[in-house]
Amino acid sequence: MGDLFTIALVIFFCLIGFAVLTAYFLRSRKVKFVHETGTSILFGAIVGLIIRLSSSSEELRSFVEFNSEVFMLVLLPQIIFESGYNMRRKAFFKNASSFLLLAFVGTLISMFIISFGLILFVKIKWIGVALTPRDCLIFGSLISATDPVSVLAIFTQLKVHRDLFMKVFGESVMNDAIAIVLVQTFLKFHKSSELTAGFVFQSIGLFLGVFLGSVAIGSFFGFLTSLLFKHTQIKDFPLLESTVTFLIAWMSFFLAEAIGLSGIASILFCGIIDAHYTFNNLSEHSQKLTKEWIHLTAYVSESFIFIYLGFAAFSFTHLFKWKLILFSLLLCLLSRFFNVYPLVWINNIFKESKNRIMSKEKFVLWFAGLRGAIAFALSLILTDEHGRILMTTTLTIVFFTVFILGGFTNPLLKKFDLAFKDKDEPLYKQKKKTRFLEFDRKYLKPFFTHKKYGEEELISLKRKKQDEQEVKKNNYKEFVDHDWKVDIGKENILQAKLLSDHEETELEDI
Repeated sequence: MGDLFTIALVIFFCLIGFAVLTAYFLRSRKVKFVHETGTSILFGAIVGLIIRLSSSSEELRSFVEFNSEVFMLVLLPQIIFESGYNMRRKAFFKNASSFLLLAFVGTLISMFIISFGLILFVKIKWIGVALTPRDCLIFGSLISATDPVSVLAIFTQLKVHRDLFMKVFGESVMNDAIAIVLVQTFLKFHKSSELTAGFVFQSIGLFLGVFLGSVAIGSFFGFLTSLLFKHTQIKDFPLLESTVTFLIAWMSFFLAEAIGLSGIASILFCGIIDAHYTFNNLSEHSQKLTKEWIHLTAYVSESFIFIYLGFAAFSFTHLFKWKLILFSLLLCLLSRFFNVYPLVWINNIFKESKNRIMSKEKFVLWFAGLRGAIAFALSLILTDEHGRILMTTTLTIVFFTVFILGGFTNPLLKKFDLAFKDKDEPLYKQKKKTRFLEFDRKYLKPFFTHKKYGEEELISLKRKKQDEQEVKKNNYKEFVDHDWKVDIGKENILQAKLLSDHEETELEDI
């Protein structure tokens, strides 16, 4: 068994290495019609097929098949934590109302349309499978998860404009946590449970309890980390400082899982709190170390996940019900439409004209509802015959959205001219502060961090930002002001940095 386990690891790491080299080739040659997500899945599928056809060892096959526990307890938490920790918080707060509306209300709309659509099709016997209402609700919940891993990989590679990226990615991250909580909620009911008013209200109560409890645990551990670093001198030992940051984040995840809550929601909010407060208490060395290490481990985890998905195509015995697959796919597209367009219309009512979501952005939001490994991992929870059918249906929809929708994303962004350009970044100017950010700067930041920015410090940071943007705008080869100097070649003008990464982060939060 030890030899087989070693062979499986060799296969995985060879594939990851090959995926990284392929990513280098695609990026260096600027190949846009093929994205890294799809190539990793394809590599996994090819090797999975070779193992299935050539290996007589069931143990080797079992080692390389998709393991939902490894995914949910090891790989996914690291990616979600990185999403919260390295999130561009300026774009996060600017677009928060948009993607929170899409994530919370939109996920519920999507779940109801898919679930009740399947219940209707079962009653009129259109899909050939006698799914129970509980099965339909679980499937409607898991297939509503627009996978942040797929969205992040594709949109980052294509350099989507940051506001559109944050709307889609922010919705995906929150939507993922909500979908997981919904599935956990419906799993608590008996398979033969009838769809009654009591069932609905009990489900709502369980959902709110699990989600809010998970957020509370993640936030508590995030604030705890901030206060720990503020009131100790652990920053004198950067390695220990970074280690504690990781350990407390993972503690929030496993504690939430241990008491029946959502570890994913917990570690996401722990990451957001750590980025907003704890980061300010870290030494300069640890600030760089944590950001780079978290990003590295998340990238490796993403590669594992997509290769795992490719293996899943041949490592399971599938039960194809093509009517169910077709109707489920149509319901996914329909529910996404009623998720995006009505909610965006409501969102735009309360926005200034310059901050409204444009028609072409609405279409991208609808089109970018990619399903991924999260939906597939949740489908493995059901182990009976209906579970196998739903697992096959989920995997088929995942492949369709990643390869077809994901493959056409780049031409769509080019057609709508939504790729990020440096000229899109407006010159920094004083903005009207929201009440929360004002309260945060005056009271929360001083309480949880060492930072106490007065007016002089704020003015200095804003001057630096304005000068940095003037360098970029006017292509100065040499720019001198406020006691600092920039002397750069023309090819480096757009990379001019007067603000440190830490100061940039601070300015975003003001």
